[in-house]
Amino acid sequence: MRAVLVFLALTFSQLLLATPNKTLRCATTHYPPFTIYDEQTNTFSGLDIEYLRFIERNLNLNIDVMHLPWARIKKEMTLGYYDCYFSLANNKERTQYLDFTNEPLHITQFGLFGKTKEQLNTTDLSAARIAMLRGVALPNIIAAHYNIDDSNLMRSLSTKATFELLDKNRVDYAITNYQAGLWYAKNHKNITARQLNEFALPVYIAFKHGVINTKLVDEQIIRFKNQKQ
Repeated sequence: MRAVLVFLALTFSQLLLATPNKTLRCATTHYPPFTIYDEQTNTFSGLDIEYLRFIERNLNLNIDVMHLPWARIKKEMTLGYYDCYFSLANNKERTQYLDFTNEPLHITQFGLFGKTKEQLNTTDLSAARIAMLRGVALPNIIAAHYNIDDSNLMRSLSTKATFELLDKNRVDYAITNYQAGLWYAKNHKNITARQLNEFALPVYIAFKHGVINTKLVDEQIIRFKNQKQ
C-alpha cells in the first residue's frame, strides 16, 4: 500500500510539472534562422519557435516569449525571473540555475566570413582583424587551429553590427554561428562563408529549476523532429 501511495505521489508531482498553473515566461534573442524577432510587430518566427509552439500545444502549456539582448539573457539566467530559455548551450555554471533537456534542438557550428573565397582559404589568422559578437566565447579548438587570440578580436554589440564592420572593411573577417551568419550575409554584397568543422555545439531548451519535467519536453522534441523528417 505504501508503494502505491509513493507511486501516486510521484505521478501527481510529474503532472503538476507538466501542466503548471501559471504561464511560462521564456526569454530568447534574435538568432536567425532559428529564432527571428520582428521589432515592428513584436512577433517571432523560425524553427525554434515552431518547437516551442509544438511543446506548448502538446503539454497544455501557455508560453509567452520575450525578446532580450544576448548579454541580458546571460545575466537573467542567474536571477530566476524567466522560466525558460532556448537555443542554449549546456555547461556546469548554467546547471546551477537551470534544468536542460537531454535532446538538443539543433547543432551549432561556427562560420568564417570574408569578402572573397580566396581569403577564406587559410588556417593562419594571427594577423587578421576579426569581428565577433560580444559575450560569445571563441572555442579554444578553433582559436588554436587558426592562431587566433584576443588581440585579433573586435567585439560587436550585435551580429548585425558584426557584418556591418566586415562590409565597411573595418575588419578582415567575421566569425559567428554559420547558419545565422548566412542569414545576415544575404543583406550584404560579396560576403562569402566557410563552415568551421573543428567544433560543434548542441543547444537545448533550459528551464528554471522545478518548472517542468524535462523528460516530457524531450519526448515532444523527438516527436517534432520525427514529423519534420
